[in-house]
Amino acid sequence: MTAKEAVPVRDNDRADEDFSIIQPAGFTPVAEEAGSRKLLFSPRALIVAFALLLGMLVLVYLLVARSLIFETQPADANVSVSGLALPLGDGHLVLPGTYRYEITATGYLPQSGSVDVSSDQNSRRAIKLERLPGHLQVVTDPPVPVRILVNGEEVASEEGLARNIPAGTKRITIETERYLPFTREIDIEGLDNTQQLQARLRPAWADVQISSHPPGATVTVEGEVIGTTPLTAQLIQGDRIVEISLPDHKTAEVPVAVTAGVDQALAPVELAAADGLLRLASSPSGASVTVNGEFRGQTPLELDLAPDSVHQIRFFKDGFGSVERRVEIASGSEREIKVDLSAVFGRVKVTSSPENARVFIDGELAGNTGEIFTLPARSHSILVRKEGYEDYQTSVTPSAKLEQTVRAVLLTQEQARWSNIPAEITHGAGGRMLLMRPNAEFTMGSSRREQGRRANEVMRKIALTRPFYLGATEVTNRQFRRFKRMHSSSHVNGVSLDNDNLPVVNVSWSDAALFCNWLSQRDGLQQVYRTEGSRVTGFDASANGYRLPTEAEWAWAARFRNGGMLKFPWGNELPVGKNSGNFADNNAAQLVPAVLRSYTDRYAATAPVASYSANPHGLYDLGGNVSEWIHDLYTIGTGLSMRREENPVGPQDGDYHVIRGSSWRHAGLTELRLSFRDYGAEPRSDVGFRVARWID
Repeated sequence: MTAKEAVPVRDNDRADEDFSIIQPAGFTPVAEEAGSRKLLFSPRALIVAFALLLGMLVLVYLLVARSLIFETQPADANVSVSGLALPLGDGHLVLPGTYRYEITATGYLPQSGSVDVSSDQNSRRAIKLERLPGHLQVVTDPPVPVRILVNGEEVASEEGLARNIPAGTKRITIETERYLPFTREIDIEGLDNTQQLQARLRPAWADVQISSHPPGATVTVEGEVIGTTPLTAQLIQGDRIVEISLPDHKTAEVPVAVTAGVDQALAPVELAAADGLLRLASSPSGASVTVNGEFRGQTPLELDLAPDSVHQIRFFKDGFGSVERRVEIASGSEREIKVDLSAVFGRVKVTSSPENARVFIDGELAGNTGEIFTLPARSHSILVRKEGYEDYQTSVTPSAKLEQTVRAVLLTQEQARWSNIPAEITHGAGGRMLLMRPNAEFTMGSSRREQGRRANEVMRKIALTRPFYLGATEVTNRQFRRFKRMHSSSHVNGVSLDNDNLPVVNVSWSDAALFCNWLSQRDGLQQVYRTEGSRVTGFDASANGYRLPTEAEWAWAARFRNGGMLKFPWGNELPVGKNSGNFADNNAAQLVPAVLRSYTDRYAATAPVASYSANPHGLYDLGGNVSEWIHDLYTIGTGLSMRREENPVGPQDGDYHVIRGSSWRHAGLTELRLSFRDYGAEPRSDVGFRVARWID
């Protein structure tokens, strides 16, 4: 009903006019917003809202939180975790993040740290607390001051109490004077507790009975006087020296091995009468003295001599006559003897080649060679000097009975230098090397008119002046296997090339160069060949180590004779000379296409090194047996040049190296000639090598 609607009045209502008429009132609806606000801020609504929010937070926490569990030793340790960490059973419930923790327990060192808790999984951490150190009270029987050692190290102690010993099994040693060490293993429980160790100590001494004749002698042990004989002394175990002394008698020293608890009686000590003191002097001083033939020193000198005996005293000094005396001395007495020594002279003649050199005696100019010098009969240094020659030095002791002669052969500086360089050495693999001093000019190669000549034998003018060592033989299998233990030279159609004393073959040029470097390193020399890994990249011509011979050195050693160049190893004409080397003879007919029908060398393939005659330089197999790798890279010149090459070593870069000398495979005129040149890089069954070395 609205406010505008009329209310009809019925008749029967009129009768009720006495009653007040109820008038309609206007109705205004309550606004919905005002009603909601009233409900929101009511106490009950706030409580309900807070409970819902708290429940939601708890639910989110439970969904997000992870357990953090510490497994501790001891198990009853207290665990404290920083931040919002809810204790839950054996652990804590925490949100992902980083937390600080501290774990404590009575008797243990506390431990703290941080732990990261991820959102992926729960965290479990094992923590073992370290026990606090313990204390040890040592009680000894008998009660004596002691030193306490823990695992061999002494620790501080006071009245037998050692504090702060780390927990665990320890070896405890108790030491004290005059008692044997006491050792026990103790389990130190730690936890700041004090444990007790009972130690019954055993004496470290023994009773030793000491007597002497005559008695009443003073007994001293390690500098401490312990009484007079006879006596029983308590000596600490070990090796002891007992000194027994009595006036006017010699002091006796008696070694005694003392074992704890084992008593002993020493044999009576006989004290001999004291020596007499003899003082000796001479003019000049410094004379040597012997007593009854035994050397006793040089004057001035004091000697203790046995009494009541005759002693033979002899004085002698270089350049002086000897003097002898017979001496008898009483016990405890003193005596002096002084003697005058007379000088003795001898004659020494000094000669030299060449003559007219100066003579220095004991550093002083004495005259010229050819003279006779009168010198005291003692050792003198003689120096003979002449300009342009090395000094000659020696020593001589003149004799009064015989004139002596010193002959000095003077060497030039060059002669002296070479006299100190050995003519032969042995390298570290066992091979002999001979000294070569060429100092020669020669033409290397061969004339175009020479029968059998090849185009690569171009003639070159060479001056070879640098001395060197050269292997007397080619390197053998035995020597090479000291470098490469598993190397095999193999065989040819069943004929072995691998016996120890055969020349090594089937090695590349690089193998030979690396062998030289290994040999240099072994003998402490500078390596000649530069390498990168196992590859040779160049060489150092100033190095003093082992190397392959240069082509000029090989040609000189094989061919140079009396200013000319030899054609074949045996001479300048065919046929092959007897015992000239190992070439392709009838024995090799099954292995090679061509052989020497009129020559035999007894071997089908390689022969043991040095099986045939050496050349005039003492070198073997420069022709025959195996061809040889050469240091130089392979090149071919254009013809004889007027330019002289001095000590050539070849270029640093190239693909192939020179091979020189014939081998057991060769029978042709071309190959048998010493001027024959070949080249290569890879291993062959008829190519080996020998080593060389420059002189420093």
